[in-house]
Amino acid sequence: MKVIYTAPNRAHHYRYASSLNKANFLLVFVSGFPRLSPRAKITELKQKLYRADILQTIYLLSLKIRASKKTSNYLAYLAKIEQDFACKKFLKRADVFVFYNGNGLSSCNYANKMGKITVVEVVNSHVEYQEDLLREEHESLNLPWKPFHKKDKERRLKEYAAADYILLPSEFVKQSFLAKGFPEEKLLKVPYGYTIPVHEANTEGKAHTTFNVLYVGSISVRKGIRYLIEAFKKLETPNKKLIIVGPVDQISGIEGIEITDDIEFTGILKGTQLEKIYQWADVFCLPTIEDGYGLVLGEALSYGLPLITTTNSGGIDLITEGIEGFIVPIRDATAIHEKLKLLSSDNKLLDKMKLAALSKAASMNGWDTTGIILCEKLETVFLKNKNN
Repeated sequence: MKVIYTAPNRAHHYRYASSLNKANFLLVFVSGFPRLSPRAKITELKQKLYRADILQTIYLLSLKIRASKKTSNYLAYLAKIEQDFACKKFLKRADVFVFYNGNGLSSCNYANKMGKITVVEVVNSHVEYQEDLLREEHESLNLPWKPFHKKDKERRLKEYAAADYILLPSEFVKQSFLAKGFPEEKLLKVPYGYTIPVHEANTEGKAHTTFNVLYVGSISVRKGIRYLIEAFKKLETPNKKLIIVGPVDQISGIEGIEITDDIEFTGILKGTQLEKIYQWADVFCLPTIEDGYGLVLGEALSYGLPLITTTNSGGIDLITEGIEGFIVPIRDATAIHEKLKLLSSDNKLLDKMKLAALSKAASMNGWDTTGIILCEKLETVFLKNKNN
């Protein structure tokens, strides 16, 4: 089995390409990640790496110089087409074409005509599903709403329909496609892995004189921060503190909310500073409206932090309800408040869940295991197709 894989970013895509190569399945990895970046190297692929990154580099430059959103969106769209057409030259020698959503429509159609297996990779929920969620959220908050880039959305929808299979990372994303009428046999779920050290939870002999809640991520409408703030403000626990780490979007979703003295915004933190914040916290909350798979959840578990997160975060794939944390509905400040109140008022339960969080973190699949699962899924559909 020979696989072409294409993706615009580094993220987990370098790991997937390396796993395919290690299994001797990779024909070529067509990468849009800018070669000028100090993080661009992926030496193990050697001649199997092909870069189609010119327009992606220009797109990223447009973001740095703060070009108009319309200009940046159009450049992003063109960059995907550049990668798409770069894949065509390799298709005749391939058995399977795996492509990041938005980056492979033309090549997918070409591969289908040749009888190749085509797999579109998505990292978030179905594009119409997530657009509906975000539009509803903006409208409910009386915030201006701009639809997704029209041509890019159309490409994504056509790719969903054209591809033989859809590769996705979580049960939430899977359910969004099922809700849109896609058959389950077309959906290949491969949850992301973690390569993180597991830290000691500070539970033994802790006085519990404070109750510290942490959020890490962008402050945006998508992330639902306002519901965490509303829940936290209702909490009557003495000596409570909420720290929110991350950049603030132009439209944050917390417009008009009173920020009390026990809520602190730190901006972006990295390295030792971020590590200290994780060690300081008692609970981690991700109140997101839409996240394909919140990798930050695994990071929080590695510090022994019980999770409070929504059904739309990928948390269902990661924790057991009531053991390492809680899953709550989206847009539900009351549900978040109830869980915060429970954990702040029951020290034994809090300590128990911290230890359970550490245990879960220690048992989570690493990226090597994720890569093996990916290869097994692709090989299974290849053999199924070959036998038919």
